[in-house]
Amino acid sequence: MSLLAYEKKGTIAYVTLNRPDKMNALNTELIQELSKAWIDFRDDDSLWVAILTGAGKAFCVGADYQSINDPAFTTSPIESPAYHEIWKPVICAINGSALGRGLGLALGCDIKIMADTAELGCPEAKFGTIARVDIFEPYLPRAIAEEMLITGDSIGAQRAYEVAIVNKVAPKGELISAATAIAQRICENAPLAVRGIKEMLIKNRDLPPTEVDNLFEAVKARVRRSEDRMEGINAFKEKRKPRWQAK
Repeated sequence: MSLLAYEKKGTIAYVTLNRPDKMNALNTELIQELSKAWIDFRDDDSLWVAILTGAGKAFCVGADYQSINDPAFTTSPIESPAYHEIWKPVICAINGSALGRGLGLALGCDIKIMADTAELGCPEAKFGTIARVDIFEPYLPRAIAEEMLITGDSIGAQRAYEVAIVNKVAPKGELISAATAIAQRICENAPLAVRGIKEMLIKNRDLPPTEVDNLFEAVKARVRRSEDRMEGINAFKEKRKPRWQAK
């Protein structure tokens, strides 16, 4: 049985961690399968949005400690969409516990929807080890990052929403439909414009003001040259829905 389910439905890709008996812990094989799936999603022009979730009770409880001594096991977060410079939006439907490296995987997505019964945490300090803070800190408020990393305690869905870690909380049975609704809403927008916005949001974090201006002008010029840009103008004039092609 594959440790990862990867389905393509129209312009949406569904990526599901599929080790429910191990609470979707990341072993070498699953990490490699996820990395391959992200590369395929990134390079498939027919796919515009991805939804990541987990099978069973947990989203992902982190690294599989039975695998960490495997010579092929990597501590680099290659299972994260952020690692592969994917400018297409990725929605994470957090169906259950997202702990340690599993939390880092969820945080590396663009929009996070959390089941009302799920929890987030970084328990490494409780086990005498440490986490890679770089996969948490850019996405968490500083005070919350310090609290979660140092205490090792988990937080529930409502608090995660209140401190802006996740965008929405949904009943567990409605989680995938809620994620799909957001994905479909994104697909109503020009895909190249959406990708340009995401690229700027990520790259702008580390750029000085002059380079931010240069990045904006480069992305704007690329989008303005697209066929979708003209389609958007024509659709507005003709008072109809645009027919995007990602070209």
